[in-house]
Amino acid sequence: MRRLGLPVTLALLLSSCGSGHSTFAAGPKKPNVLFIIVDDLTTTLSCYGDKLAKTPHMDALAARGVRFDRAYCQFPLCSPARASFLTGCYPERTKVLSLNQSFRDALPDVVTLPELFQHAGYATGAIGKVFHGGGAKTKLDVQLGAPLGKDTAILVEAKAANDPEDKPTAKARGESYNRAYAASARPDADFTDYEIASRAMRTLEEFKDRPFMLTVGFIRPHSPYVAPQAYFDRIDAPRMTLPPFYRAAGEDLALMPKAALRPNNNVFSRQAPTPQQARDARQAYLASTAFVDAQVGRVLAKLKELHLEENTIVLLTGDHGYQLGEHGLWAKQTLFEGATHVPLIVAAPGVKPAVCAGLVEQVDILPTLAGLAGLEVPKTAQGRTLQPLLQDPSARGREVVFGTMVSTHTKLIGHSVRTERFRYIEWDEGRAGQQLYDYQTDPDELHNLADKPAQAERIAHLKSRLAAHLKAMEL
Repeated sequence: MRRLGLPVTLALLLSSCGSGHSTFAAGPKKPNVLFIIVDDLTTTLSCYGDKLAKTPHMDALAARGVRFDRAYCQFPLCSPARASFLTGCYPERTKVLSLNQSFRDALPDVVTLPELFQHAGYATGAIGKVFHGGGAKTKLDVQLGAPLGKDTAILVEAKAANDPEDKPTAKARGESYNRAYAASARPDADFTDYEIASRAMRTLEEFKDRPFMLTVGFIRPHSPYVAPQAYFDRIDAPRMTLPPFYRAAGEDLALMPKAALRPNNNVFSRQAPTPQQARDARQAYLASTAFVDAQVGRVLAKLKELHLEENTIVLLTGDHGYQLGEHGLWAKQTLFEGATHVPLIVAAPGVKPAVCAGLVEQVDILPTLAGLAGLEVPKTAQGRTLQPLLQDPSARGREVVFGTMVSTHTKLIGHSVRTERFRYIEWDEGRAGQQLYDYQTDPDELHNLADKPAQAERIAHLKSRLAAHLKAMEL
């Protein structure tokens, strides 16, 4: 807390004596924090330019805050991504490169985002999917998980009613369909994310009279893409444009590095989709996103109803991006633009509505929330606060952003370096392939320029930037 100067202290003393009160005037109220994470959410929001998306509540949040148009995750997979932005450390530092690792093994004493606020005296809560599995290692005031079995049961029911030809195959962890999406006749209240929103709203009621830091993790549009029928009906599927892979001319993947692609076992587990099935899947993903948007809206409405909106920092993001048919892919775990580009929206007291085009990373989330709340950033955090960009959204962001991935089938490590215009990707330090894309002339990533002599100097520069970054990650 800022120390009061002597003149201010004397003024307060005189004021309190003259009014007959023996206590000092109350200091400024700490800002609350509402951190919303949406699982597998890429930039399929109306405010990000998706013409078919129906996301009025997230759009409204963006309209009263700053929308970061070029925000990127550090590892496009749930556990590594969350370990990164919840500690403020890059994956090379957390050592979390898969779903079954804990950042506590490499960083046993790291201060996580919820812990930072807990240590500052905030009421803290985590509702739904926040950390992937364990890892927090600190008991918060409220910790409520996600009833994941609800949507699995609804999918089984909906598939039987709507798609009887797609019979499930047995898997160790439940039912597996070739087309893991379906519209359901059930009401909103029967779904996982409705319950998560309800729990978050009850927690806001509980926390309303004290400073709080509440993290809410929604599940959809993570596969299966299942939602009430009404949300499917909102998506104008006939207007849908599919990626080049599904168009008449198709896309030649023959020269693509093997590690760059992956099986579509999350959505199309047995055979590749037809163009119509690709449309159906994209409609289902957008429907699931619209359903989650409605639940985000319920939580934000409760915040406003409790008169907490004006003193609450709200940050919304996806845990990573997602491929929706680009290069024939339906999943995360790639280093293409689709899987690494994420929505990032910040609405906070004193922050004017704007759009920021600067490059930023999710590793910047922890220092940003700490800075906005006036808390000291832990020395372990490697990101940097976005406060300068919140105050001047026209300012330049990072020169480059980094991404890491382990190929699902080759198990080789890949790294990417993204500039404002280009993306360089290398697998196994380049031995298993290199990729270079120019998004100004090739937004669909159809032309790999890595073997072009004219790009040799650019590739050498980006490799140098990557090497320096990885060197800095060594403890």
